[in-house]
Amino acid sequence: MDLQELVDEASAILEAPVTLEDRGLRLLAFAAHDAGADHVRVETVLGRGAGPRTREWFESFDIARARGPVHVPAHPEREIAARLCLPARARGVVRGYLWAVEPPEGLAPERVRAAQALAARAGEVLARATSRRRETERLLLDLLETGAEGRGGIARELADDLAIASTASVVCAVLGGAPGVRLQADQVHGPGGVPRDVGVAERSGDLVLLVPAEGPGSPVTDVVESAIAALARLGLPGVVAGVGGEVPLRDAVVSDRRARAALRVVRPRSRAQPSGPAATRVHAWDALGVTRLLGGRAADELVEAVRTPAVTALLDGPEELVETAWVYLEEAGSVAATASRLGLHRQSVYHRIHRIEALTGLDLSRGRDRLELHLALVVLRTT
Repeated sequence: MDLQELVDEASAILEAPVTLEDRGLRLLAFAAHDAGADHVRVETVLGRGAGPRTREWFESFDIARARGPVHVPAHPEREIAARLCLPARARGVVRGYLWAVEPPEGLAPERVRAAQALAARAGEVLARATSRRRETERLLLDLLETGAEGRGGIARELADDLAIASTASVVCAVLGGAPGVRLQADQVHGPGGVPRDVGVAERSGDLVLLVPAEGPGSPVTDVVESAIAALARLGLPGVVAGVGGEVPLRDAVVSDRRARAALRVVRPRSRAQPSGPAATRVHAWDALGVTRLLGGRAADELVEAVRTPAVTALLDGPEELVETAWVYLEEAGSVAATASRLGLHRQSVYHRIHRIEALTGLDLSRGRDRLELHLALVVLRTT
């Protein structure tokens, strides 16, 4: 019996709306029911889990350590109906929660006992899923950390575990947050997270995703976006991803290396760095262009090297000259395009270019001087 069947049976036994959630109160399954839905049920079903305030309310009843049914009273101000929580325990650990909305007259004890048995079965299913995910994580990390001579056997084991062909092509993505934010593999599993055939592993607080590049599954970018959205629902916004290129499974380490380098280029440098919904969250190594240089181990040296005396003089000067230089170089030295983008008259652009040349000592009609300034601005604006 799968989780959905367990939830449907529990709902039939209790004659009440029932949901099954994991330890983070993320929705795993729910049973449709004729009874009216309160605010929390709507929030849980539509949002794939309870919101932060709702989680705080439920967890205040110590449900994580409960060994039997927990009755959670109604909270009219928050539009929360009374609920019965049945911990889904297995091997001495709470794996999730079976929730039932309680009617005013309560639930019959014999029905609760029958539902408890189903909660225990759900706990066993969740425990097996956790064990499988840990084995997948071990295999994925082994594949990425083993020398070339030992990768073939591990790749075959991992392919069997993910139910994909050992000859499949894959893409690695590495997800990371702002400094101090550590991500966990179980945060992207389950409904609304990554598909079954995607390998996930935690490494130094970042998440590595191994995504099949072929077959009936979602495109790689969609898979990565789903993982980022799952993390955002848990209160972890601002996560970005670096994506490596497509490679054979046994060579996943190559894609992983490029994905990590891409993440080093695009990762927020501080918690305060803005990254709203409109910000780009998935960055492919192949699309980074010259900013790939910042993904290497010598990135700090590169930043120092491009800060030449001419560049320093410009950056210490008026901001309007820095912006004019950037737009002028991005527009391949076109005065007309620069004037259009900045909303200036052409003569004003010429005047600013002369000021830039006087300030820096560079001649922007010379390719080498333009390269010095343009590369520096690309690198320094990225960092």
